[in-house]
Amino acid sequence: MARHQKDILESGLRIVSQQLPNSESVSILISVQAGSRNEQKGQYGVAHFAEHMLFKGTGKRPSPLLVSSPIESTGGFLNASTGYESTNYWCKVPENHFRTGIEILQDMMQNSLLNEEEINSERRVIIEEIKTIEDYPDSKTALNLDKLMWPDSALGRDIAGSIQSVENIDQETIKAFLDDFYLPTNTVISIAGNLDHDKSIQSIDQLFLTHPFPGSQLKISPIENVQNSVKLDLEKRAIEQIHIHLGYPGVSITHPDRYALDLLNVILGDGMSSRLFQEIRERLGLVYDIESEITHLQDVGDLRITLAVDKNRYIDAIKAILTEVENLKTGLEGSEVVRAKQILKGRMRLRMDDSQAVAAWNAHQDLFNKQIECESVIREYIDRNDIPKLQKAAFQYLDVSKLNIAIVGDIESKEPILDAIADL
Repeated sequence: MARHQKDILESGLRIVSQQLPNSESVSILISVQAGSRNEQKGQYGVAHFAEHMLFKGTGKRPSPLLVSSPIESTGGFLNASTGYESTNYWCKVPENHFRTGIEILQDMMQNSLLNEEEINSERRVIIEEIKTIEDYPDSKTALNLDKLMWPDSALGRDIAGSIQSVENIDQETIKAFLDDFYLPTNTVISIAGNLDHDKSIQSIDQLFLTHPFPGSQLKISPIENVQNSVKLDLEKRAIEQIHIHLGYPGVSITHPDRYALDLLNVILGDGMSSRLFQEIRERLGLVYDIESEITHLQDVGDLRITLAVDKNRYIDAIKAILTEVENLKTGLEGSEVVRAKQILKGRMRLRMDDSQAVAAWNAHQDLFNKQIECESVIREYIDRNDIPKLQKAAFQYLDVSKLNIAIVGDIESKEPILDAIADL
């Protein structure tokens, strides 16, 4: 398979493409290094609000239907997402409709009408989206863990903002955010599919996002995590299950221990053959599902474990989970380390079959690493980790003094939980 190719236009816009000769689709992803971590006090939620508004019409396509219909009419997909550190707009279309896709994405990103009537209408939609979190205990538990782990920072807030902050966002706020951050130097256009690089370049408007630069560009505030004891958040609700999210602070996307933690996550709780699934679900029968996941941002990261359990057995579940975490420090086996490496490397290979996954990987790598590592280099990073390195990482990052637990359920007191942790 051909490696990616990259060009940087005079404006600073980066264009990355990877040819997938056997793909019937082309995926286009425009990734902007601007998310909720770039927001200032009084405008929380503006990154997400701006993303919504770019679908609401342009001068050439003055309605949401005229933005989405041309792509969906090809059988393709158009969507976007806002994160802590980036906002991504993407479409996936049949290869022969590539030009339609790129033209619409560029048009909506630089020619949005930002109509005040549409802003007021979308405000109500976003407020309903925020309210949804309150109605789903699992989503609320996740948000409570964010607040617990990352207090007084953007990582501890809902990316969508609060009802109050969204009420205060107006056309001027949205426009100012776009002007500050939707700049060519902050942006990567990533393309993957059966399309050569030169054709990709020719299809991109050379004046894309070349509005005047602001006087100064806002940076994200670094996060320092200092924790020396267990932190626990308990929200009482009269519901049948106890929803539990456990979190440990992790490492950044460029940290040397990144792949050690990725491997520990696979062994611990990623998939049905993981330790947590086999022990907590299959052997003990405590849960329907349990999993762990890992996140790496520019300067921090985390490893999380999520589950829902019967209200009479939540202490048993917490004890069993923490026992499995402790076992990683002294009880790793060579065979499961080999298997975890095979899983990570196998997933990289499988990703290469999906044009959307390839485009997203290349964009994220270039946006935050300023380079795109090829598959062979990442395999080498993974293979460098042996049992001693994984155990060292487990001792360092999965220490009980760095444990955070958020719980939503019909529980009266924190004391039984803290006592169970102290007994381990």
